[in-house]
Amino acid sequence: MANMKFSNKNENIQETNREKWKILISDDEEDIHLLTKTVLKNFIYKDKELEFLSAYNGPQTVDILEKNEDIVLVLLDVIMESDDAGLKVVKRIRDELHNDFIQIVLRTGQSGQVLEDDVVMNYAINDYKEKTELTSKKLITTITTSIRSFENIKNIKKLNYELNGLLATYDEFVIAARTDEKGKILYVTDAFSAISGYSKDELIGQSHSLLKHEDTSSELHKDLWETVKAGNVWKGEIKDKKKDGTSYWLWTIISPEYSVDGRFLYYTAISQNITEKKKIEEAKREIENLNDEIIETQKEVVFRLGSIAEERSKETGLHVKRVAEYSKLLALYSGLPEDEAEIVKMASPMHDIGKVAIPDSILNKPGKFTEEEFEIMKNHSQIGYEMLKGSNKTILKAAAIIAYHHQEKYDGSGYPQGLKGDEIHLYGRITAIADVFDALGSDRVYKKAWDDEKIFTLLKEESGKHFDPKLIEIFFTHLNEFLKIRDTFKDI
Repeated sequence: MANMKFSNKNENIQETNREKWKILISDDEEDIHLLTKTVLKNFIYKDKELEFLSAYNGPQTVDILEKNEDIVLVLLDVIMESDDAGLKVVKRIRDELHNDFIQIVLRTGQSGQVLEDDVVMNYAINDYKEKTELTSKKLITTITTSIRSFENIKNIKKLNYELNGLLATYDEFVIAARTDEKGKILYVTDAFSAISGYSKDELIGQSHSLLKHEDTSSELHKDLWETVKAGNVWKGEIKDKKKDGTSYWLWTIISPEYSVDGRFLYYTAISQNITEKKKIEEAKREIENLNDEIIETQKEVVFRLGSIAEERSKETGLHVKRVAEYSKLLALYSGLPEDEAEIVKMASPMHDIGKVAIPDSILNKPGKFTEEEFEIMKNHSQIGYEMLKGSNKTILKAAAIIAYHHQEKYDGSGYPQGLKGDEIHLYGRITAIADVFDALGSDRVYKKAWDDEKIFTLLKEESGKHFDPKLIEIFFTHLNEFLKIRDTFKDI
């Protein structure tokens, strides 16, 4: 328990505002509440203390759970106002509140009255304990393992939702497939169909073994299935066979996916074609040498990929076009050479690419975000960076930096890293001004376009706070040129 510690009783303990793990004690005996709180009063895990909530019957327990979605664990008495009060609460948590994250530990002081086997098999609990079992040491162990399980479930489901969102967006570009528990193909992308040589109709409903190449070892497939069936992610190279009998190689990531209520849905595989490695390396060299044809193609691809996020959030492709032009102008006047300013222009349309993983219900919400919704929205910077950071291509490396830094603020109050001043990459500081200037002057689902006077006032007020003051000075010095760009690429 390297991450767990207990305060020294002789230390001067001071209250802090840090987050806490919320634990709900549900029991009709006050002594149980007092004993539990006493045993755990100095418990700290990952630098967070416990916050205790108390309920004394079933309805009160459910009411507290409805009002506190961040409860990690409920220590739930089986017998309260009725012999099965606790069991009824379990059903309501899982079936009505649809809460699969919270850990439920049933406790009973009358073990003979409630059969453990029946409870464990028929109720979605995480543990079952007799109250006499929960000594100080065992109670601490139970709390620690419950918190870990809660965190693991949250992390796995978050990854699954992001993966699912990316699949829907990149059907044309990403080699991806879904199969059921037995390996029967449920879905393939256009890119998967193209590389395999089979049509979607020919693939869907067939076993994935249709594509298995005879050179692929049975040990590899055994390891693959054992890994994903255990609920883990598998990564590796697979040699498959096309419809015409020729072979191709894929670098593949396979992940099990689950519904919000925890039911298994399917296995998802996302792959990279590594068959033409030499050609990819050659293309990379041509890009690095700024071959005109490849650069123009890359510009178009990057621009269209950047537009995907904007289209999902009901913004126009001209928004990313204007941001690109503003960014290049700012880059030039800030002293960057022409070729580097052009890279900033080509990369800036990808600044919000991470929004492809944000649910539509949040992305296009007309009203103000809740705290939880805003935290989800903030993830788009990190997601965009993770998507792009592995590339060796100059433009995509710049795009990764912009995606990561464009929501940072000059005074350090931005996200995701809380960088300040020159810690924020110049590309990010440039794109931040270009993006905000254009967004404020455009209609969105949550607001009407601002007039120029209001926009200019905000930009000046945020100089040194949100924005780099030197870049703001450049912006206003050359304001007419920025307005000319805006007029040239007006929304239709």
